[in-house]
Parts: sequence; structure tokens; C-alpha cells
Amino acid sequence: MTDRVGPLELAPDHGLAVGDPNGMHILLTREELLWREPGQEHDALDWDELTTIEWVVPSRRVGLIRLADAVVAVASSALDAVGVGPRDPALLRLRATTLTGDEAEWTATPHHAIGYPAADVDVVLPFLDRLHHDTALRARLAIDPRATLDELGRRR
Repeated sequence: MTDRVGPLELAPDHGLAVGDPNGMHILLTREELLWREPGQEHDALDWDELTTIEWVVPSRRVGLIRLADAVVAVASSALDAVGVGPRDPALLRLRATTLTGDEAEWTATPHHAIGYPAADVDVVLPFLDRLHHDTALRARLAIDPRATLDELGRRR
């Protein structure tokens, strides 16, 4: 059983979150996308009201995630301590346009400071793109998000 594939993680409130559910994330539901911080909903977009969706998921081709994350965290803390501004991590992004022409750009907290394994991104991005127009896929996601995530995990 898989709890996470790249930026997709099982959300505690039944669904999949893009980004770390303990931070800013985008909850994928059957009817809409919800941009959230823990404990509160900030914004929502209905799938059927969107004309375009662009997902930006940082990827990397190197291994040693934990070591690289630790190095980035230490370096970031050191830079913050000497007043060299906050680091801008490789955030996950969603850019969308609605039927009325309104535009939205949301960011989500990544699980890793250095991006996600390319193999995960290569599986997750097509899945996220399909969700926009595939109501049957969104229905399956709503019924059993773990099975959806397990299927994505097998495709890596």
C-alpha cells in the first residue's frame, strides 16, 4: 500500500492532496480543487468551470533525497540566520483559467526541497491532467483514493 507518489499524498479527510497535507496543499475532490492550509479552506475551483489547468511539479534526477534535503535545510537556516532573505523552495504550483477568464495561481508545500523523483513526476502529471476532463476518474478517486494512489505507484 502506498501513502504517497511524488507530490500526491493520501489526505486525512479522504482524498488526495497535492503537496504536504500538513502545510499548504491542494485537495483533489470529485467536484472541485480546494486550496488549503491545515484546518481551513482558502479557495475552491470547480473542475467543470476550468478551461485550462497547468501543474508545475519540480523534479530531479539525482538520488539521496534525505541527504540533499538535510543539506538544503541546514544551508537555508544558516542563510536566514545571517539575514540573507528566505529561500524560495521549489514550490508546487497550479495555474488555472476559468470559463469567465478569471485566473488563479496556487502554491503548495512540497515534501522535498530538491524536487520529486522524475519517475514519480512522469506518472503524476498525466494523471493530474486527466482529472480535468475525466469525470469517471474523479469518481474513482472519490470512492477509493488509496486504490488510485496504489495504481499510480505501480506505474512508476
